[in-house]
Amino acid sequence: MSEWKTVPAGTVATQRKDVVTLAPGVEYRTMGVRWYGRGAYDRGAGSTETIKAKRLFRAHGGDFVFNRIDTQNGAFDVVPAELHGALATNEFPLYVLDPDRLLPRFLLLYFQQRSVLGQIDAMRAGSEGRSRWKEADFEAWRIPLPPLSEQRRIVDVMAAVDKQIDALHAERQRAASLLALARDAYPEGIECALSSVVSGIQGGKSVQTSDEKPKTGEPAVLKLSAVQLGTFVASEAKRLSDLTGYTNAHRVAEGDLLITRASGSFDRVGYAAIARNVAPRTYLPDLIWRIRTKPEVCSETFLAHLLCAPSVRSTITASARGTASMRKINKAMLGSLRLPIPSLEEQSEYVQHCNAVAFAVENLDLELADLRAFRSALLASLLNQEIEIPETYDALLTEVC
Repeated sequence: MSEWKTVPAGTVATQRKDVVTLAPGVEYRTMGVRWYGRGAYDRGAGSTETIKAKRLFRAHGGDFVFNRIDTQNGAFDVVPAELHGALATNEFPLYVLDPDRLLPRFLLLYFQQRSVLGQIDAMRAGSEGRSRWKEADFEAWRIPLPPLSEQRRIVDVMAAVDKQIDALHAERQRAASLLALARDAYPEGIECALSSVVSGIQGGKSVQTSDEKPKTGEPAVLKLSAVQLGTFVASEAKRLSDLTGYTNAHRVAEGDLLITRASGSFDRVGYAAIARNVAPRTYLPDLIWRIRTKPEVCSETFLAHLLCAPSVRSTITASARGTASMRKINKAMLGSLRLPIPSLEEQSEYVQHCNAVAFAVENLDLELADLRAFRSALLASLLNQEIEIPETYDALLTEVC
């Protein structure tokens, strides 16, 4: 097994300061690094009228870059060739790596480890009033430094796994598009106001609680993120320490039709889903409603799929009101929503078709989760030297290249 050194990042990375002083009347292409590990991106054109800084820094393809505000969530990347020449503010420090000692893609893999991000988060949390992980922090951070040949093997193996993840994600997106089409192909029926086919729309309670996860058997209140577009995520719940004001009427039951009445973005308000695998003693928050249909007229599963149909959702989102940070719908608006209500037999056929496609999407989601978990475990094992890629792999790399 080869010997790996551990060195401060500053000994193998030099900050690039290709300064560009902004001139009035000139437009400049800018770049940044998205939060939550979503990579570098083109921020569009800007000028002295829209950019507060007097000078920016020119990025070069292959530079290592990070977002000083969100490093604890993985906001690192390697500048892609298409962003070569774009300008970045000092919030996105750019680094040139020593080509004889460190590969940019290897360093990116290192900073994708959950354990490393947890250490960065702990470091930031331990510094009172601090909100940024700055250049000095990065340069002092000690990183493992295997031989370049070993770095190449690790980068290549992980790239192969990422290729599989990308392919599976693309398949999942195609299935999701088919599901949207299936939901939009609802049968014709008598157009009715939603209020005429439901027996009640009930909300929960507003409660102040921490984001602490509930232990098994403990009471919990759903987070807004528990209700996605046609999908219920039972694990998205917070521990509920005070049940004052809650009754059994606020409990979420298996098979309940839930809908979000508010969201931070207009395109997510009005998400509907059927509650599945609900833990006992799970309660509704005030931002999620439960809809009870009249079973002799409309099934709740039919209504759940119908409310997720793109054409119906466009009506719901268009009616949302509020501020840019919080969009809401009210019961009067939801009750006045006019929907086609076919016979129960036609509803059942529609539900069966939608459920079949939704099941395929759910299976692909599970496969993706498993593959991403495998990727995380493999990366940790490679960088902890629990797994070593043999030197014979280099011959394979040479043949492929």
